[in-house]
Amino acid sequence: MEFFVYGKLTQSDLSQLQSEARQQPQRLKFLIQLASRLPPMATELKQPENEVQGCEAQVWLTKSWQNDQLQLQLDSSSRVVKGLLALVFLALHGANKQQVASFDLDALLALLGLQSFVSSSRRNGLRAVVQAMTS
Repeated sequence: MEFFVYGKLTQSDLSQLQSEARQQPQRLKFLIQLASRLPPMATELKQPENEVQGCEAQVWLTKSWQNDQLQLQLDSSSRVVKGLLALVFLALHGANKQQVASFDLDALLALLGLQSFVSSSRRNGLRAVVQAMTS
């Protein structure tokens, strides 16, 4: 069985993200720039039933499966959290069930040098987002 630790991200995708992270010594700026890659979420979807509990900032998630591929919409009231959500989106939007189930958030954060930058409360919130995708 193939192991998809980084969701659907290819080695080329990962190399590009690593390069971008290295070019931006200020991790906060890197994450805010990543936030711009997250497609906008319609205001009407930002309802309590779409809010992920356990996050430091408000986070909204909608998901569906189309042709065995996860379709995501994510947003947050925080630009930094939105940047972290963009990483999850890049890894899992369009991923299959096996890729989603095998996704390792901590491995991705470590690969990009963000593990020490992301607080434990933000990491727990991101884990709640990923968990909501698999439930």
